[in-house]
Amino acid sequence: MPTFTFITDFQGGTYICQKEATDLHAACFMWKDEIASGGYVQHLNTTAFSRAFDADIEELPPVAIDEVSNVWLFHLMLGDDMLNLHIVQTEMSAVPVAVNALADAGNA
Repeated sequence: MPTFTFITDFQGGTYICQKEATDLHAACFMWKDEIASGGYVQHLNTTAFSRAFDADIEELPPVAIDEVSNVWLFHLMLGDDMLNLHIVQTEMSAVPVAVNALADAGNA
C-alpha cells in the first residue's frame, strides 16, 4: 500500500506526517482526521479547517505538479490565512537504502 507524505505549511509553521492508504483521496481524509483532532497544527481553528476541507476536496482536489511524478499541491483558505499542503507519494522500501547510504557517507 502506498505511503503519502503530507507537508503542511500554516502561519509560518511546517508540519509533516505520513499516511498509508490505498490512494490519494483516502490518504487526504486520513490527514484531515489527524489535523481536525486538534493540537497538531498550532493556531489552527479545527472547525473552520474541517469545513474548508469538506467544501474544497471534491471541487478543488489536490493538483498534480507538472513534470514531477507523485507530487500534489492543495490549498485551503481559512479566513485570512492560507494552509498550503504538499503531498508526495513516498516509496518506503527505498528509505532504508538511502538512509544507509547517507550514514556510510558520513563515516567515510
